[in-house]
Amino acid sequence: MVWWFFTPNIVFGEDALSELETIDGKKAFIVTDKVINSLGLAERVCSMLTSRQWEAAIWDGAVPDPKVSTVKDAAEAMKRFGADWIIAIGGGSVMDTAKAAWVLYEKPDVELHALTPFDELNLRSKARLVCIPTTTGTGSEATKAIVIRDDETGRKFATINPDLTPDIAILDPEFVVGLPKDMTAYTGMDALTHAVEGYISVWKNDFSDGCSLQAVRMIFEWLPKSVENLSDLEIREKMLIAACLAGMSFGNSQAALAHSLGHSMGSVLRTHHGMSVGMALPYTIEFNCRGKENVEIAKQYAELARMIKIPGKKPETVSLKFAAAIRELMTEIGSPQSFKEAGIKKKDFNAALENMVDFAMMDTSLTMNPRNLDSEEIRRIYKYMYDGTVIDF
Repeated sequence: MVWWFFTPNIVFGEDALSELETIDGKKAFIVTDKVINSLGLAERVCSMLTSRQWEAAIWDGAVPDPKVSTVKDAAEAMKRFGADWIIAIGGGSVMDTAKAAWVLYEKPDVELHALTPFDELNLRSKARLVCIPTTTGTGSEATKAIVIRDDETGRKFATINPDLTPDIAILDPEFVVGLPKDMTAYTGMDALTHAVEGYISVWKNDFSDGCSLQAVRMIFEWLPKSVENLSDLEIREKMLIAACLAGMSFGNSQAALAHSLGHSMGSVLRTHHGMSVGMALPYTIEFNCRGKENVEIAKQYAELARMIKIPGKKPETVSLKFAAAIRELMTEIGSPQSFKEAGIKKKDFNAALENMVDFAMMDTSLTMNPRNLDSEEIRRIYKYMYDGTVIDF
């Protein structure tokens, strides 16, 4: 079988932003959100470009969990400006907005919800894409994926297409210095979930595996340090690299059950994406690895566990220890391990449960999970997640 491994050109380290001085162009459309814009990061990029006689425009309408309507607004602004470079400065929602708007800017007739990995978009006739992450988690700067929310139902839908891979990813630690502790924790758990699910996805491959193994090792080492110290450039750079490696992994192999559960939580309860998928991660490991019929899946988790020096010979036992180590990491960094711990009231959980189950069953990431499951099993997993009970089925 022929396969491909897609990555952008990656520039990392202090002063990585200077890469913008090497690209040729005339008009840059900067996509960001109001918080990032207020911090002056978009203006810093804008000034660097205008000093080289570029025209540059800042659009700061990106919002968390972007809707299709928000993407269309960005695409219309791009069209009015006439960009030849699109520069996304922000977290995953900003980068998803920029990618999706780029599609509509070049191909206005495309229906985003119907986009598949096999569509030939043939982007880049009008513009190219640079992504500059301001969080250390989503890895969107290295993936061909987008996650957008339907305006009417609120359901998140994820899709991939090779053309959505950015041309350049700039990992500059100065752009993530001062990221708040909770966001550092949540986005770090997002990165860990990408690395783990990229390794067990049914589309896993040798190239994505290498990225996952290194990302898991680095995240366990550097995420607690990054939560403890918000301004150390070396620590921030290490987490930027780990998140990008995790993005390269799952972007070329795909996410699995934890993302289906997390996407649905975010759609219905409006919980933070990284917190949601991170919360789901240990439960999905416990579910996937149990039983003699799932020993091959357990072996994969055990290989990841060895990266953080978890001993043992029986794959299922080692896998469960790996899930427990992730729970310990979450305790250390202050990331909620249950709906209750996240402040979700039982009545709100019960009211949301059936919608979450339905949305999870529709989520494309579910098809990448190595163990099959049905709606009743998803319902049980969610119920276990409410109180923080270890999965035993």
